[in-house]
Amino acid sequence: MEQELRERQLRQQIHALRVKKFHWPPDGFKFIMNGLGFGESLSVLPEERLLELKSIMISYRKHGRPYEFTYDKQGKYMFSLMKQAAWTDPDLRAFMIIHYKKSHWNLLSKPERRAIIAMLQNYIKKQASQHENDNLTDRTENHPKENSNGKSNHTQSENDSRTHQD
Repeated sequence: MEQELRERQLRQQIHALRVKKFHWPPDGFKFIMNGLGFGESLSVLPEERLLELKSIMISYRKHGRPYEFTYDKQGKYMFSLMKQAAWTDPDLRAFMIIHYKKSHWNLLSKPERRAIIAMLQNYIKKQASQHENDNLTDRTENHPKENSNGKSNHTQSENDSRTHQD
C-alpha cells in the first residue's frame, strides 16, 4: 500500500515537471519517454524507474547551456548593470577578452569581477550625467532666460536693435 502511494506521488511529480518545467504535451512526453527507454506509460513503471526518470527530468536543463555559463549572485548583478549600460553580451565578452584574456564571467578572479562592476557603474553614471546635461540644454534652448525687466533676452535684443535703427 505504501509503495503504491509513493509511486502515485512520483507519477504526479513527474507530470508536474512535464507541465511546469517543460510545457510538454502528453503525446510529446510519451515520445520522449519511449526514446529514453521508459515505455509510454508511467503507471507500469516500478518505483526505481520512476525515481530514475524524475532525476533525469530534474537535472535536464531546457536551454542547453552548460552549468559553467550560468551566473552566480555577483554575476547576475553585473548582468543587470550591463543591461542598464546598454551593453550586449558580445560587447562584454570582447571587453573581458581584451582586458583579461578570459571569455566568461565565471573565469574571472574576484578583483577582475570587481573591476568590471566598477567600470559598468561608472559608465552608467556618465550616461546619466550626460542625459541630465542634455535635458538641461534642451530646457534652456526652449525657454530663453528672462532679464531683470521680466522680458526674455530675445525680445530685449530686438528692442535694442530697434532703438539703434531709430
